[in-house]
Amino acid sequence: MIRPTVFHRTLALLLLSVFALAPLRVDAWGEKGHEIINDLAAANLPGRLPAFVRSAAARRELRYLGPEMDRLKGSGSSWDADRDPGHYLDIGDNGTIAGTISLAHLPASMPAYAAALLAARTTPYRVGYLPYSIADGWEQIRTDFALWRVDRYAAAHATTPVARARAAAHERLRATLTLRDIGVWGHFVADGSQPLHVTTHFNGWGSGPNPEHFPQLRGIHSQFESAFVDRYETEALVQRDIPAYVPLDPQQRISQRRLLAMIGRYLRGSNAAVVPLYRIAAAGGFASGSAQARAFTAAQLARGATMLRNLIAYAWEDSVNEKIGYPAVAVRKILAGHAPFDGAP
Repeated sequence: MIRPTVFHRTLALLLLSVFALAPLRVDAWGEKGHEIINDLAAANLPGRLPAFVRSAAARRELRYLGPEMDRLKGSGSSWDADRDPGHYLDIGDNGTIAGTISLAHLPASMPAYAAALLAARTTPYRVGYLPYSIADGWEQIRTDFALWRVDRYAAAHATTPVARARAAAHERLRATLTLRDIGVWGHFVADGSQPLHVTTHFNGWGSGPNPEHFPQLRGIHSQFESAFVDRYETEALVQRDIPAYVPLDPQQRISQRRLLAMIGRYLRGSNAAVVPLYRIAAAGGFASGSAQARAFTAAQLARGATMLRNLIAYAWEDSVNEKIGYPAVAVRKILAGHAPFDGAP
C-alpha cells in the first residue's frame, strides 16, 4: 500500500476547494468547426501514410468524430469534472499559466504540471490541461500505428497459416481502433486553435487590466465558434490557408520534450490571436460577417487542421521507432526480421 504524502494530502484538499470554484466552460469550436478541422486534416495527409487512414471512408469517420468529446459532455458528474478541463488552458496576459508556467517550458508530465500548479495554489482542474490532452493522445496514436505496422508484418510473415490469419484480423481491428483514437483525440488538437480556449478571457474580457478598453462582450465565445462558423465558414475557405506538409527527419525521434515544445508553440500562436479576435468583435465583425472576420476565423481553423494533419503524420513516421509488448521489442527489428515475432504482443 502506498501511504499518502503531505503533497498528496495537500493536493487533495486543494482539489476539493477548487472544484466548486471552477468556471463553467462552453464548447471549443462548434460541431461544424470540429468537423472541418478533422476532415481537412484527413484530406491533407501525405501519401506515405497507410491507406486505411486516407480513404474516403476514413475521412467521413474522422469528420464525424471531430465533435465527439463535446457530444459526450454531460455523461456524468465524475466524467465531466475529470475531462472538461482537458479542453482548455487559462493563459494570462503575461503569457504564462497561473503566473508561473511558460508555454516554452511546459513540465514534462501531468504530475509535474500538477506539482508546479500546486506551488501556485491552483490545479489542472482549475486552469486546464489542454497541452497534456494533446500530448497523451499523440503518444497513443503513435503506439496505435506501431501495433498496426507489426500486425501487418505478421499477417504476411508469421510462420503458420493460423498465426497469419490471426495477425490479419488484428491488423483490421487495429486500423478501426486507430481511426477512432485519431478522431476523438483530434478534438483536443482542434480546441487548441480556438483562441478563446487558450486565454483567461474565454467568454468576454472580464476583470483585470483592459488596455484597449474592450467591451465585456459576454457570449462572444459561442457567437464566434458556433454561430459565425456555421453561417460563414466553409472547407474551401479554410483549405486555402493549409500549407503543404513538410516531413520530419526520419532518423530523429520525437521526444516528449520535443513534442511539448511543438504543442507549446502551437498554443502560443493561438493565444496571440486573442487580442485580434477581440478587436474584430468590438468592431462588430463577427455580428456582421465582415471579410476580416471571415479571413481571421478561416486562418484559425486552418491552423487546427494543419497541426492535426502534422501530428498524425509525425505519429506515423515516429511509430517505427517504438517498442511494443513485454518484454519490449523494437518495431524496427521486427519489421527487419531481426527479432522473433509470430503475432500480436
